[in-house]
Amino acid sequence: MEQIYRIGIDHGYGNIKTAHHIFESGVIERAKESELAGMTVEYEGKFYEIGSTHKEYQMDKVWDEDYYILTLAALAKELKGRGLCNASVILAVGLPIKWLGEQAESFQKYLLRNKEVTFQCNDTRYHVKIEDVEVYAQGFAAVAADLPTYQGFNIVADIGNGTMNVIFIVDGKPDSSRYYTERFGVDCCVIEMRSELTNKVHTVVDDCIVKKVLKDGTADIGEKYLKAIAECASDYTDKIMRKLREYGYNDKKIHTENRKERQG
Repeated sequence: MEQIYRIGIDHGYGNIKTAHHIFESGVIERAKESELAGMTVEYEGKFYEIGSTHKEYQMDKVWDEDYYILTLAALAKELKGRGLCNASVILAVGLPIKWLGEQAESFQKYLLRNKEVTFQCNDTRYHVKIEDVEVYAQGFAAVAADLPTYQGFNIVADIGNGTMNVIFIVDGKPDSSRYYTERFGVDCCVIEMRSELTNKVHTVVDDCIVKKVLKDGTADIGEKYLKAIAECASDYTDKIMRKLREYGYNDKKIHTENRKERQG
């Protein structure tokens, strides 16, 4: 019996994530393969440079070909790690929870357009049979296996590059009337930072430097730039907390309840 591999892919606006790999979600079509590209997908006679930038935000991931090409790149990464170039797979993918009902079917059809697909990634040619596509709510996987342990009032906030997805969980069950998806991801923070840094330090700081500071807390730049980025990051964090409070999060109440539990 032919083995079928289940491969999870997180189609983020900033990065594509699989179980073992992460790369930026940029796609640039080229007339020919670029020697400088770290990863190139050749599909139907066209060449696509992968990961040299991140994808611009769009509400529906089926609007263009990019996420299909990025899916092929993700499959190549995962199959190469298994020593395979021919395989049958089931794709497990996610969508922002508020859009799941409206977009799940179209996203599934988008990824299932070819039951069998042949493409090349760098120097390896792949032939993949896509048996099925399963679509899940982004962020929910982080808590799904442990739902019974989430007693009382809980909020899951999945903050990606493009969106912030919020799920309320009450006594171990998701509250289906309180799902939220906002255009409030980290890229919004980076855009605001770019403007604020221009005002504060009168120069343009590259996005890769800003993201490194957000990720690592520092970068090889001057102290005044680090301070300005830190101030912008703090403002963004405050905005996230204000947004959560609009949804009903009460940090004072949660803290009080937690203290009581520890004392008891």
